[in-house]
Parts: sequence; C-alpha cells; structure tokens
Amino acid sequence: MNAQRRRPGPIHLPPKRYVDPHGRSLVGRLPCPPAIGTAAGELQPYLVQVLDLIGGAGLAVRPGDRVLIKPNFNSPDPCPASADVEFVAACAQLLRDAGAGLVAVGESSGVPWHPTRAVLDKTGLLARMAAMDVPVHIFDEEDWEEVDLAALGARHLKSVRLPRAVGLYDRLVFLPNLKTHRLARFTMSLKLSVGLMHPEDRQPFHAANLEEKTADLALAVRPDLILLDGRLAFVTRGPASGELVKPGLLLAGGDQVSVDVTAVRVLQSYPAENRLDMDAWELPQIKAAVALGLGPAAGAAGIRVVEMPA
Repeated sequence: MNAQRRRPGPIHLPPKRYVDPHGRSLVGRLPCPPAIGTAAGELQPYLVQVLDLIGGAGLAVRPGDRVLIKPNFNSPDPCPASADVEFVAACAQLLRDAGAGLVAVGESSGVPWHPTRAVLDKTGLLARMAAMDVPVHIFDEEDWEEVDLAALGARHLKSVRLPRAVGLYDRLVFLPNLKTHRLARFTMSLKLSVGLMHPEDRQPFHAANLEEKTADLALAVRPDLILLDGRLAFVTRGPASGELVKPGLLLAGGDQVSVDVTAVRVLQSYPAENRLDMDAWELPQIKAAVALGLGPAAGAAGIRVVEMPA
C-alpha cells in the first residue's frame, strides 16, 4: 500500500523501566555458549536468566500487551550478519510466557538485499514464525508515517518516515546483533532503528553524518526492551561480513545508549582493525545521543552492568 501521513509526535518513546534504586541503567550480561540455539528451546533458559538479572521480562511486558519484535535481518547472511532465527523464536516465546496477548515481528532489510520478503524467506524466518503463529510485518509492503524530527530536537535528520504498524503495538522489543559497521563503526540497538526507515530515505541517510543521524532516530522511536545476541560477533567491516569472533554473551537492558556502550566494550576487547579505538563515550553515535539527552544522565557512572555471581 505504502500510503503516507504525517504524525504530530513520536511513534514510541517508553519510560525507562530497567533502572536500579539509584537511577542507574541496568544492563544484564550473561555467558551463553555460541552453539546454544541451534535447536528450538535451547535459548529459553538463558534469556530468562539474563532478564532476571535486571528485573525480568515483566518490567517491560504487561499481561495482554501487543508486542512488536524488531530483529536484525539486514541481509540473508548468517548470524551475526543477521539474526539467528532460533533467537527470534526464543524471544517470541519468552514474551508470550510473560503474558503478551499478541507477539509479532516487523522488519525491512537493507536496500541492497531487497525485497525484504525474499530475505526473510531465505533465512527461514517466515516459515519459523508461521509455525509459531507469529505475524510478520514486512514494512516495505505496508503504510508509513512521517515524523518531524526537527521539532523533536534532532540536529541532523529533519524528518523520517516510519512504519505505521509500530504505533499499533504497546511494546517494542529490539533484537540487535553484536558487530562492527564499515560506515557507522558499530551497529547495535541505536543503529537497529534504521531498519524502521522507509527504504527510499536510507541512501541520503547514509550519505553524510550517518552516526549523528542514527542518534536522531531515537527521538522518534525507542524500544521498551533490548535483547542483544552476542554469542557471535564481527570485529571488522560489517554489517554483512567481517572477522568472526565468539564472545558467547547475551546482553539485556532498556536503554539503547547503555546497552550499546556495554556492547562496544566487548568488541573493543578484541584486537582488530576497526574504528573503535577510542573511549566508547567518544564514539559519534554515543556522543550524539548523549548530546540529545539520551542515555544515562550520569554517563558511565549511570550504568550498572549486572552479571551472575561468581
């Protein structure tokens, strides 16, 4: 259909629910063997554990909520280039178990790999979601709303067209991967929002000030919950290929800046030729987000990474 209309305000800006009594953003970090998830059901206990570290899925999902999952299927390449289908399936089941009344998936792949339907078919996502009775929104085939980002305080991106479907859901869950990006330095939960943009807008988006524009997107849409799959990662190039490492981690949180800073530090722990050779808070995506008032107000002191007791 691809009909368009203007929206007077943001599409989805939830409050921060994953914070400690001191107001620090909580990020759960849990070891998870890279091989886990190759069969249905294996990931479930790990996802429950990483969420329990920060308060559980119930902080983000109330009984009866309509929940939209935004995974990373930028291309049909295997994880970590794109999401592991079993990771998406496990997250969908987790949300159902938490009481969600409806769980759906929504995606628009990278333009070089369009149409999105072909990407989702090749990766097996469409068949897997159909088997679970989980609806899939292919944003390329649906309607759009234009959000005036300049009016919301954006510094580099004046407006953005986002899927109308996002506004139909009570909760939004992001499932980023852990990887570098040849243009944006890294692509995690902040950059995942680019997959919500109208495909026609993405080439000019990438043409200049990409990292700063990525931060601007968070003024229009932010997730309630982030579950980052860090079992595998790229530490060079990206997003579709790169040097593969195996951190064997899951991260969970509700704040994009906090999760991305924590994830970037995982990438920085590997010696590799990339552009992450600076303090995580100085990276343009993070720095621009902080300048917009996003992330913890106290900076690094405002994040508490929670791990399993030794």
